[in-house]
Amino acid sequence: MKGQLHIDELYAFIVLDSDGTEGVPAVSCPSEVVGLGFGGIALLPLMGADMKRVEALRVYVQHDPMLKGRKVTLARFSVREDLEVIQR
Repeated sequence: MKGQLHIDELYAFIVLDSDGTEGVPAVSCPSEVVGLGFGGIALLPLMGADMKRVEALRVYVQHDPMLKGRKVTLARFSVREDLEVIQR
């Protein structure tokens, strides 16, 4: 897997739900787009660890029908705190 060597910050597109809570939306896309390659559809959360990924996700924010008419905020989270390591 080629990605960030270490994730120090995270970018997320955030929407306000009807009950007033914030959430990170996910969009449906072919599983090959997210690197799963098993065929079918996968959910792609609108978040990433670098601006290259954020710019690739921006297309979904601008064109996905479920986000039409909604205010979408791009936020950056930059304080990393490792809470737990699960060894499998």
